[in-house]
Amino acid sequence: MTQHQRSTSRSPGDVRLRPPTRRAFILVWLGLLLLGLGACQAIQGETRALVAGEEPPSPTATLTSPPTLRPTFTPAAPSPTPTVRPPSPTASPAPAPSPTPAPTFTATPRPSPTSTATPHPSPTPAATPTATLTPEPTPPPPPRVPKLVLVNYFAWYDANGWGACNISAGDRPLQPYSSDDPATIARHIQQARAIGADGFTLNWFAPGERTDRNFAALLAQSQGQPFFSTVVFLNHIWHGAPATQESVAAAIRYLLDTYAGHPNFLKLEGKPVLFFSDVYRVPTAGGQTPQQAWEAIRQRVDPGRGSWWIAEGLDPSYLQTFDGLYVHKITHRDYPNDYVKAPRWAARVRQWEQRTGRRKLWVATLMPSWDDTRAGCRPDVRVPSAPHRRDRENGAFYRATFDAALRSAPDWLWVNSFNEWVEGTYIEPSVLYGDLYMRLTAEMANAFKGP
Repeated sequence: MTQHQRSTSRSPGDVRLRPPTRRAFILVWLGLLLLGLGACQAIQGETRALVAGEEPPSPTATLTSPPTLRPTFTPAAPSPTPTVRPPSPTASPAPAPSPTPAPTFTATPRPSPTSTATPHPSPTPAATPTATLTPEPTPPPPPRVPKLVLVNYFAWYDANGWGACNISAGDRPLQPYSSDDPATIARHIQQARAIGADGFTLNWFAPGERTDRNFAALLAQSQGQPFFSTVVFLNHIWHGAPATQESVAAAIRYLLDTYAGHPNFLKLEGKPVLFFSDVYRVPTAGGQTPQQAWEAIRQRVDPGRGSWWIAEGLDPSYLQTFDGLYVHKITHRDYPNDYVKAPRWAARVRQWEQRTGRRKLWVATLMPSWDDTRAGCRPDVRVPSAPHRRDRENGAFYRATFDAALRSAPDWLWVNSFNEWVEGTYIEPSVLYGDLYMRLTAEMANAFKGP
């Protein structure tokens, strides 16, 4: 090997530092010494800042105590001295990279989330005792319309007609009367008011006829009292003259023009109310259905729906023209307990409402009995049905019809009747029953209307 070759093939253990390398090491050592002195000064600055209660302006701080945890010191009222966690006994200063160690300072640590520093107490409002309140019971929703109890009324009796025309098996009023007597009508009004009735529905035939005159007397005798009556319209089935759509419309117009303005005529929301019986028997023309015939009549009389028309029957298709339904007879020979269907009948009205968005009334019927097994002295204007008798059961049947009516959630109650002696549905005081059915009606009216 040559001299050059031997000098370049030394082992790693033979490598020696050349002069430039020693100078670099000295420069690094001096830099570290200066850096250590700067760090000591920074630690002293942070320590002074903490003792003074200030946030040290260090951009490299990684733990910042929330403002509410930093103790506040006020000269006038010094706050408690914060408790500072002492240095760990095992901590030792870091050795300097020089044989001569740099000065070492014991630094006070900055607050941390786990610091035990006691914050300045803030005023705590006095605790307000919380009362334990019992919630008020939720009141029931208000009724759709004012709850009314209406009683069916007949004004066609003669003073000497309390024999053969009476099918009540020997029963009769305590005071036989003539329906044309204003004093009798006034007495009936007082009796009805005493049991919670709000008005009568008088069965009405035609303008100028006896029932018309007595309806005028009924309104006159009610003057100044909270007793509001209307008619059950029977003109279209009256035996007095053949009915046409024109005559039916004229009779309705007569009623509205003559009586609707009277203060004791029954109104709902300012509009007069009319009841109609046997609506399927209306005169038709040109292949009309009864529903179409009534719609044509209403367009003649009340196209703007300025009154309420309540139809007898269970067919909801009549609600296209009429504003509500009621049922006249709720017990039959083949269905003696037909009254229990009241909730089903009401559902038809409510379903129509939901489907069309047009409000309709459901008027539920109650009655104390039924008895048409004896022929009266006058022909019945209604279509005859199979003779039927439903016993009063000492008031139990009456209560049962009332319970069924309530289950149907009616808008109004309709009592059939005050004085229908021919069909045996009367509640008027009588020789056989005294005032039993008047008292029962008072209980029911009170229960329906509530406190």
